[in-house]
Amino acid sequence: MSGRQCSKVACTHDAIATLTYVYAESMAVLGPLSQRPEPHSYDLCTKHAERLSVPQGWQVIRHVVLGT
Repeated sequence: MSGRQCSKVACTHDAIATLTYVYAESMAVLGPLSQRPEPHSYDLCTKHAERLSVPQGWQVIRHVVLGT
């Protein structure tokens, strides 16, 4: 349990991932939950991390921790 909740409005689930947008490169980067809250990033629960969608033409980079 991280003690941080999902950033999505009205979601009360625990966050498991951190999402960061790189607007200049039309990219969304989704990785493991950061050690501490980061400005301009969003913490997401499992459901919202799996259902992530981005604007057409954007690229999604998903960093996955192996062996856990």
